[in-house]
Amino acid sequence: MDGLKRKISASLQAQLSFWLSVAVIATSVGGGYFSFRGTFHEANEFQDDQLRQIAGLMQQQEPHTGLLITQSIEESEDPESQVIVQVLAPEARQIRLLDEDVQLPASLPEIVQTVPGNRYTWRVFIRHLPDNSRLVVSQRTDVRDEIAGSSAWRTVFPFILLVPLLLLLVNVLVRTMLKPVKALSHELDQRRDSDLSPLDDRHVPMEIRPFTASINALLLRVKRSVDTQKRFVADAAHELRSPLTALSLQVDNIRKIALPPPATERMMELRGGLQRMRSLLEQLLVMARSQESVAHQVTTISMEDVFKQVLEDLIPSAEAKNLDIEVDTERSAIFSGQLFDALMLIKNLIDNAIRYTPAGGQLVLRARRAHDVLTVTVEDTGPGIPDEEMERIFDPFYRILGSGESGSGLGLAIAKAIVERNGASLELRNRVDANGARCGLCASVKFPPGPVQA
Repeated sequence: MDGLKRKISASLQAQLSFWLSVAVIATSVGGGYFSFRGTFHEANEFQDDQLRQIAGLMQQQEPHTGLLITQSIEESEDPESQVIVQVLAPEARQIRLLDEDVQLPASLPEIVQTVPGNRYTWRVFIRHLPDNSRLVVSQRTDVRDEIAGSSAWRTVFPFILLVPLLLLLVNVLVRTMLKPVKALSHELDQRRDSDLSPLDDRHVPMEIRPFTASINALLLRVKRSVDTQKRFVADAAHELRSPLTALSLQVDNIRKIALPPPATERMMELRGGLQRMRSLLEQLLVMARSQESVAHQVTTISMEDVFKQVLEDLIPSAEAKNLDIEVDTERSAIFSGQLFDALMLIKNLIDNAIRYTPAGGQLVLRARRAHDVLTVTVEDTGPGIPDEEMERIFDPFYRILGSGESGSGLGLAIAKAIVERNGASLELRNRVDANGARCGLCASVKFPPGPVQA
């Protein structure tokens, strides 16, 4: 019960449905009650009129004293529903109704009145005749009430049938009215992390628009902040690029001079550090570009050509570790996209695989098209990724501790940004051997269906 109360208090739809249902039930109960009482009263009035009409008809027949007539008002001729007509002598104060004697009141006005008997209560109408005799028309009140109640229930029955239909209609209407709000929520859930565009609130109820306007204002502020950070990273990388290039040239010039072995060793370490710094700056620039929302020229791209261009740059690193690289592509492995993005995506995935695959390992590059979806996979025989690290592996500058490999931790972050911008998907999963142990990593990219120029 407490859980239901919390759900109702937390859900606008539940609150509207609950209180509207309460209003419908309360209105229906009240309307049904007054309808029942009104119909019951009208039925009693009609029965009283029947007694008067019967008395009028009998008076026209000039009945004689002592006459006893029973008349059923039901087609079934139920004895209990009979109307009893009697003519009494002027001095009579008692009548015989069915199997009991009923004492008449002292005053006998010509009105319909209730007279108690020993076993039943009777509704009686008395009319005075010209010869001072009296015409008495009577009927049991319990029979009258049963007939009136039956008529009243027939009137209320449509209310009883209508209430469930009204409750169902209320719930359907509430769901329909709140459907735009749910659609807006679904749109937010399906958005990429980088999508900070305003919400379309044209179909949202007017009462909700101030809330969506506040969300749009917040999204705008966040977008400005993110853009500022991106510009700062890109500008900083650009500003540092020239000094690092100058330092690298100076180091190369100094290397040409004959130096003592200790100085030469220090110079090589300095050169390696500068090279890593330049590589980091290049990756920062690539990441800043991959996060831009500016549309570049879309061309028809062959994955076979992409593999060739990327491997031309990375094959020296693979040969240094004596890695075996297998390429398996189909002629249909083509798609429409941005060549720069495709090159950067595949380069970062292959570079990551080469970096973490031990010497003598193997890389398998595949590109297959099935059901109009192009799937590109990069498999390696490295250590894989611990399950607890999977959630953070795409964070910028995040590196797995104890891997023993140098790097900036930007490769997979860049790959993730590229696939999100192009509407593709990137999945990493560990490869396992027969014993269930990790024996490598498989990076799988699925490009969305789209027009492809042959």
